[in-house]
Amino acid sequence: MIYFILILLNFIGYANQAEPQISFAKNQQSIEYYVEQAELWWKEVEKDNKSEINWYNYFRASRNANGTYDWRSDFLELSPYLKEGAEIVKLIKEAIPNTFTYYYCSFLTNGIGVENYQNLLKAYEMNPNFVGIHSSMISYAESSMNYDLRKKVNREWYQTNYFSTDLLNYSYNVLNSMDKNSILFVQNDNDTYPLWLLQDALEIRPDVLIINIDFMLLDDYRKNIFNELKIKNIDLGEIDIDEYRGNWKKALQYIINNYQGNKNIHLGLTLYNELYNDLNDKLYISGLTLKYSKDKIDTLKLNLNFYENIFNLDYLKNDFYFSKNENNINVQNLNYVNMFSELYPYYLNNKEIEKANELKELSVKIASKLNNEKVNDEVKNLFKN
Repeated sequence: MIYFILILLNFIGYANQAEPQISFAKNQQSIEYYVEQAELWWKEVEKDNKSEINWYNYFRASRNANGTYDWRSDFLELSPYLKEGAEIVKLIKEAIPNTFTYYYCSFLTNGIGVENYQNLLKAYEMNPNFVGIHSSMISYAESSMNYDLRKKVNREWYQTNYFSTDLLNYSYNVLNSMDKNSILFVQNDNDTYPLWLLQDALEIRPDVLIINIDFMLLDDYRKNIFNELKIKNIDLGEIDIDEYRGNWKKALQYIINNYQGNKNIHLGLTLYNELYNDLNDKLYISGLTLKYSKDKIDTLKLNLNFYENIFNLDYLKNDFYFSKNENNINVQNLNYVNMFSELYPYYLNNKEIEKANELKELSVKIASKLNNEKVNDEVKNLFKN
């Protein structure tokens, strides 16, 4: 089985002028684009260093460049105009202290966690409708295990229509890919925040424990999760800023190898394959997840039920909503092909040719949206009679 795990593609974008910047998780562009934007916005800062708009967009462009470069510290070598978040925040404080931009960026530069949370709360009080600030509030609530706050903010966030219906449909199908009271491991923005939103705002599958492995690098948060799962806590040691994936893998596999409870463990298909590729013989396609089992299991009937009775799939056939996050959504949607390619031979063998052809056509349509010839060919090969 070829797992079509969240393929990281470079979506090329260039501009000759400074453009408003949003998180690369919402609208991913190429590293070249972000480097160029950082240069353009720094020039705007030099013209007017009292402008919150100039500082925020410069901060966001540099942060997007860093994130697109896998958060490696050597991203600074890409351009003399790039700076690390902490340095930018220091400059912002000198130029425009006590502003929304200073308070918000001072929290963002520390990533998830509770550092500078008081500045985040100040920023939220000053501008609770700022695009993106809800995700920061959710990160703080999750990091501090303040689940009442997480639910409150998610209910507010839901009303802003920030997430596209496509992403919410995908997330709904992920949540319904699991057994009752399961554990789901995820790692990115697009495979985490929409799930928590559906749980908190719409009460969809609140029984599922969603663990973003990035949060597992926080000592207090990890201790709390381990206590809940009755697992002995471990010290991950000093975290190398360029070795996040190694620490993610360590935390993920430690839980899998030491959890003795009754909850089934599922991995999101958006996890980096390298985090679990040595466990492939114990992983089985379960909808839009990989179900972990030491014993061999047959998930065919389960996946048939997902496809025929449970999943919301109309949005894959007829999409009437445009989102700036479309590229990322198209990449995630490729994960359906894992399940569809398992069901295809079943329908053929049972002479249900119409259903088989529907799966094939839908899979080819999903792949075609990526504009990647190699992916198109691989998907077509999976559905040869």
